[in-house]
Amino acid sequence: MHSFKLQIEDGPFDLNRVAKSGQMFRWLWESNHWLVCDGENWLRISTDWSIESNTPESSATRLFRLESSHALLLHQILQRGPEMGPYLEALSGLRMMRPASKVETLFSFLCSANNHVKRIESMVWSLAAYGELPYQFPNLERLSEVTEHELRSNGFGYRAATIPKVAQHLVACGAEKYLDELALASYEDARRELLTLPGVGPKLADCICLFALDHQESVPIDTHIWQQLTHLYHPEWEGASLTHAKYDFAAKAFRDKFGELAGAAHQFLFVENMQNWRDKARAKSEVLKQDRQN
Repeated sequence: MHSFKLQIEDGPFDLNRVAKSGQMFRWLWESNHWLVCDGENWLRISTDWSIESNTPESSATRLFRLESSHALLLHQILQRGPEMGPYLEALSGLRMMRPASKVETLFSFLCSANNHVKRIESMVWSLAAYGELPYQFPNLERLSEVTEHELRSNGFGYRAATIPKVAQHLVACGAEKYLDELALASYEDARRELLTLPGVGPKLADCICLFALDHQESVPIDTHIWQQLTHLYHPEWEGASLTHAKYDFAAKAFRDKFGELAGAAHQFLFVENMQNWRDKARAKSEVLKQDRQN
């Protein structure tokens, strides 16, 4: 057991906002602290940043990216894209995480397809129940043994077929060592490999690149991001459906603009839209209604 207290000196850090930001899915509020589970690691984080964990302080520093300047990150995003100002201001305290477990993060995003955060959390906790120790996420060998029937019985739907197949594919490629190699590869090569996994398309591949493999230039585009990108950068496509060609063009344009900061900039757009999409949809509906009346 390790006990330590982190010093957060580089601007605000809103744990509640981060917990609900769709980066990691095993955050649990327990009366006066957050329980954060990440593969084999767990941390109990009090509101004053006192931490009890089964992993040393260096692991927490890495998870929360405290070795780099968050203030500098925000400054550089604004330099490259001044239009990001309102989003950075509205989401003060939002930070990018760096999960230790590539396996848990990858399978978390397999659960995310056509799903909402609460349901994803429930599914990831269900997968974690196959781990050998409390709070421990199972390794690839164990996941490859889980049956489609078991997962369907737990409400995984069509993902029940995909998850064991992906685990088996990864084991055949070299298991965890293979994922480590993808993290060291270029973003383009890693993404190309991920697209060979059963059921993994461009958006999931980009999510895995960004959150599991730490390729920070990755730009996953879902409905939330598509609405933001068309509003800010591609008004000619606003209201249009997202095709493969538009996905590739918009992601590359955003990556060209923000470079290695693209993933972080994307996260601010994602969270803002996720929090406010209902209000935006309602406002748009009112405008259309008034136009019809006029």
